[in-house]
Amino acid sequence: MSSAGPALGDVLCLSDDPFLKELGAGALDEQPIASIGDISGAVYDLVCASLGDRPRIHPDACVSPLANVADDVVIGPGTRVYEYSTVRARTVISSQVHVGYGCEISRSLIGEHSILSHRATVGCCVIGRHCYFSADLLTAACVMTNGDMLRPDKPISFALPGGRMSTGEAKWSALIGDHVRAGSRVTVGPGAVVNARSVLAANVTVATQWIPARSRVFGPEPGCRIATPTGGHA
Repeated sequence: MSSAGPALGDVLCLSDDPFLKELGAGALDEQPIASIGDISGAVYDLVCASLGDRPRIHPDACVSPLANVADDVVIGPGTRVYEYSTVRARTVISSQVHVGYGCEISRSLIGEHSILSHRATVGCCVIGRHCYFSADLLTAACVMTNGDMLRPDKPISFALPGGRMSTGEAKWSALIGDHVRAGSRVTVGPGAVVNARSVLAANVTVATQWIPARSRVFGPEPGCRIATPTGGHA
């Protein structure tokens, strides 16, 4: 970890995702998280530049005719988007992803083989590979101290091991590593960083916290309890 804070690759490596690596997203792995700012937007720009004139939705993807997928979306092979889900606003979904019924995804990146069960609301978020989220996931993207919640102007800060660092973005949610699992009715963000192989129990709220790798986060008491890999509590 440099003086500028952890690099994106310290939380998740985009180059570990074959679809994203092929399209140039791995170039971000060595950059500090806070210096990238809008991580999902940076991935979208790299991916679209590599795709050129090729279709944004892979021919092997399956999108329900009852889903609403905007033109500014990239969807990889084998991904399934089910009925009544909406995907929009410069979103990239990698390969073999499951987007269940009634989800809304905007300005986000979803890594390969990840599963959003039902009614997930994911905005301004990066989710890694092989993640599983049960019903009613919510990623919050702005702080409540904004005077006008429809036009937020207070930059979000990422939680880091030794403090916080501004993203420079007024709307940004969470960075979630590979193999993270979450129960139903979980809320994450803004500014949360959930490292790889952590488990979020049902009804937990994680706001602007750094969750170490392989942690177990419990609730639904006020705040949350984190059982670290060493067995202590934070």
